Amino acid sequence: LVQCDLTTPFADESDESSAHGTLKIAVHRTLAPLASNAFLNMVKYHHFDHNYLFRAVKGFIVQWGIESPKPNGGDNHKTKFPKVDIDPPPTNGDSIRSNVRGALNFAGGNSVMGQVYVNRSKNSHLDREPGSLPFATLDEQSMSIIDSVYSYKEGLGQVKAVKKGDEEMKKLFPRISRIERCWIETDTE
Repeated sequence: LVQCDLTTPFADESDESSAHGTLKIAVHRTLAPLASNAFLNMVKYHHFDHNYLFRAVKGFIVQWGIESPKPNGGDNHKTKFPKVDIDPPPTNGDSIRSNVRGALNFAGGNSVMGQVYVNRSKNSHLDREPGSLPFATLDEQSMSIIDSVYSYKEGLGQVKAVKKGDEEMKKLFPRISRIERCWIETDTE
């Protein structure tokens, strides 16, 4: 089990509609060992800490994983991750390995970019794309947090702003949410 603290750092404290809480991510190592191990390695090395949810599309996905400058002069080293081979598709039609609501997957079908997305709804059309079978799931309580993430229109410069850092994000996207930190709670599967 991986847990991630999510906030909406620039929101007015009185705004109870802003996304916040702890995401609980069940990683399915036996079903997708290659992708699962790559994801756990990224968590172990704090890749997802201080990560903005730069792509949030209503009824589709929420995506994160682009490193931004760390506050207060923290380690700003951009981590390169190896591309892992694609886990084979399930032979038994296992719905956990389908892009259903709450399923987590690597963006672009591979780990090299370090970006992941969670499905906000059933997106089974993504199952046909190479490498696009999920390796983890979020529970419904975590999905209620994901549902409260504000969706900016795509293409407004989110990626460029993430790379510039907090001040740029606050100025251009004051309602954007961020993963503060992720950690491995238990590693049982």
